[in-house]
Amino acid sequence: MDPLSLLREFLVLVHLVGFALLLGGWAAQAVRRRYVTTTLFRTGLGVMIASGLLLAIPFPAGVHLDYLKLGVKLVVALAIGGAFGVVITREKAGRPTAGAFWTIGALAVLNAGIAIFWHGA
Repeated sequence: MDPLSLLREFLVLVHLVGFALLLGGWAAQAVRRRYVTTTLFRTGLGVMIASGLLLAIPFPAGVHLDYLKLGVKLVVALAIGGAFGVVITREKAGRPTAGAFWTIGALAVLNAGIAIFWHGA
């Protein structure tokens, strides 16, 4: 395996770890019925976005990328970040956060679903 292919595979691993942190941290809070964000799953989102952007670089040569799919996934990830902002703002104001909290989980699962089920032409 050439070095660029190995680097790409490593970035996929990092991307999956970011997703695991995001959804795992979210699920841990959901099970406890504590509808607040934690550093764990906020970090997961950052790792997911950063590694996803690096994976959008067409390396090694010959890698086919579906930029429409990647764009949709980026928009969903940014929407998750927006929902984080809503939850954090509501936490500070002492207002209910459940709706935005559940939105984070739904969008995270949607993003994974896009990755798995969207097959380009």
